[in-house]
Amino acid sequence: MGTDEWTRQRKDNHKEVERRRRGNINEGINELGRIVPNSSGEKAKGAILQRAVQYIHHLKENEARNIEKWTLEKLLMDQAMGDLQAQLEDMRRLWEEERIARQRAENELDVLRGVSGQAPTIPYKSRSRSVERRQDGPSNRGPFGESEVRTELGNRPEEGGDDDSEGRPGKRARVD
Repeated sequence: MGTDEWTRQRKDNHKEVERRRRGNINEGINELGRIVPNSSGEKAKGAILQRAVQYIHHLKENEARNIEKWTLEKLLMDQAMGDLQAQLEDMRRLWEEERIARQRAENELDVLRGVSGQAPTIPYKSRSRSVERRQDGPSNRGPFGESEVRTELGNRPEEGGDDDSEGRPGKRARVD
């Protein structure tokens, strides 16, 4: 093989490689033209590349805004979840306190029913120091320090109530 033939073969190979490279570039630009929105069917490679660059910048800006928005939303959701968890724990604590208080009241009621042999009593913790006290016997304090208000279960006045023994409207008469 002579040098002229070798040089011609080398040029032909180079031309083929360059043709494939240009074909790949053109296919890529045409694909960008199809993918990028708002393409008006332009065939100019420079215009297609410019629209692609603008679109990529637009996507990056949207991504930054979305990340900021999602971060804020996540922060607010985490805060709301923390508040709800605290409320749930408070409700559980209150539920348990009420359950224990109810159990104590039921136990006290059972004790009072067994001791007196009378109608059950309803424990009433007075907020006033002027609660009437029994004059004729032991103190009217229950085992937990509450004042006892005795009622007959079958003899309760209707809503709106009757007058008590002192003529106060809407008050129930005390039954000893």
